[in-house]
Amino acid sequence: MKSILTILLTAGLLASCAPKTDTTTTTTTTDTTATTDTTATTPDATTTEGTPADSTLANGDSANASEEADMAAGDGLEGSVMSFDGTARTFMLNEDDKNYTVNVDATTAYEGTATTADDFFGTDRNNASVAVEGAISGDTITATKITTN
Repeated sequence: MKSILTILLTAGLLASCAPKTDTTTTTTTTDTTATTDTTATTPDATTTEGTPADSTLANGDSANASEEADMAAGDGLEGSVMSFDGTARTFMLNEDDKNYTVNVDATTAYEGTATTADDFFGTDRNNASVAVEGAISGDTITATKITTN
């Protein structure tokens, strides 16, 4: 019996001294994120530090980065007010020697030095610098936001 006990203890000790094999599973994933460049450029547009010429970054106004990206992509204009009529709430915008009729409605937002339609149209804005965001169709822009500088 002693010899059986010795054999079992010896076998147990040898088994505990045997090298272990660890199994490690490594999973590798590939990043398939696509990057889309949404900055539109116009032919012959001059740029400063990679900014399209009609972007608000190039003009040094107070528009935020989202507004600048929208306008650079063609969703807005920046220029000077002309033919301003506060009573009729109409005006035209001159951008790079091209004139646009600006249409406003009750949903148009106002930012900058004039934050309401009454503020904006309550002061003569002829020759004022403004940024207008909205849908452009030909020589007309339907304003969703007007930012005064």
